[in-house]
Amino acid sequence: MNEFNIPLSRVMVLERTLEHGGTVICKLQRPEASLDAKIYVENDNTTHHIKVTIGPLASSLTLPRKLATKRQSLRDFLQNLANGRADSGAQSEEALALMDAQESVEKVLLIGQIAYVITTTNPERPFGAVVTNDQGEVCAAATGSSKEHLTAAVRAKLRPGEEGSGNRT
Repeated sequence: MNEFNIPLSRVMVLERTLEHGGTVICKLQRPEASLDAKIYVENDNTTHHIKVTIGPLASSLTLPRKLATKRQSLRDFLQNLANGRADSGAQSEEALALMDAQESVEKVLLIGQIAYVITTTNPERPFGAVVTNDQGEVCAAATGSSKEHLTAAVRAKLRPGEEGSGNRT
């Protein structure tokens, strides 16, 4: 077998990283070569948000925290990416850009607001966001050419006339 695999000892490290979050380097091996996968895990109450970089490839994965097979799912995802069986890098770059835009927009939200960031069909403004409150009412909607532009547009709609630092209040 000439495919990249993750040794069992590294799978256990992946499991700890999933539970606690953070960054880890995972070595994928095959007889004649090895690859390092840089894995960043960010957790919330219900999901693990995972960003992976292997050489020039970047991809992301979201797993439910309660999933009994999450360790194996992450292992399979990494091995598939290393062995060329994953989505194209362009699609993965889009997913990472969306995650970055989501994080950026969340910094300007007020308490009780939720942002939904999506791609649009407009190539000049490829990012879109809708912000709702706890009751599901729309507080703001905007599009932007970059995560910074989108964040500024959302901030302007949520706090008209205010030039703030972008911190949650």
